[in-house]
Amino acid sequence: MKNSLTYLFAAALALFTSSCEKDSEADDAVVISATGDITPKVNEFRQLLGSTLNTAPGAVGGRREINWDGVPDNLLGQPLPNNFFNTVGDSVPASRQRGLVYAAGSGDFRVSKTNFSEVNQKAAGEFAAFSGDKSFANVSNNLWEIYPKVAGKDEDATVKGFGIVFSDVDTQNGTYLEFFNGSSSLGKFYVPQHTAASSFSFLGVYFKTQKVTSIKVVHQGRLSDGQDDISNGGPKDLITLDDFLYDEPVKK
Repeated sequence: MKNSLTYLFAAALALFTSSCEKDSEADDAVVISATGDITPKVNEFRQLLGSTLNTAPGAVGGRREINWDGVPDNLLGQPLPNNFFNTVGDSVPASRQRGLVYAAGSGDFRVSKTNFSEVNQKAAGEFAAFSGDKSFANVSNNLWEIYPKVAGKDEDATVKGFGIVFSDVDTQNGTYLEFFNGSSSLGKFYVPQHTAASSFSFLGVYFKTQKVTSIKVVHQGRLSDGQDDISNGGPKDLITLDDFLYDEPVKK
């Protein structure tokens, strides 16, 4: 009898401890999302990241943003280097040293001001740019990773929060961001489906204590397949992206 009670107590304690750990992990993430008029929530996430917008390497605190309008017209519709927004070198302009790279070989990253009509004419009418007239997409891959770097240096870094503006998310559970600390997943967070009010959706996630070493972006379709969007009878949901927002990357 005594051994049975001891076992039951230990099992209950383990269940309680496991439950607390899960609750603690869930409570660590602050999720800000929106559809329709997303601007108020985007601004709310900006303040959470840091009120100061950093535009040059060497900053402490504050936040960084990428909105693609700084990409010169002669590079539109062409594959961008995976380190385009963290090119290292003394002669590189500060506008291209923002502490963000993509996994090498993980797709064809491009910027367009025609909603990628040059890649997929069938779907271009579904998309819009949120700020300015240029937007971004990985046209050949629907699963890719983002890595923070120390701005202007080839040094691995961490952030606490990251958010993206999406255009034309048509399905509720088809597009998501997954955050990692090393090889440990900090969770998958789904981008809300856009409403009739606009094509835009926003998702930003900020971790109170955890450090983020990479962000995986997952969506259903690939623009380069040349298919219709799901809203026009196509097989998959096609999306584009605009503003990226994140706090100042800090060296690991």
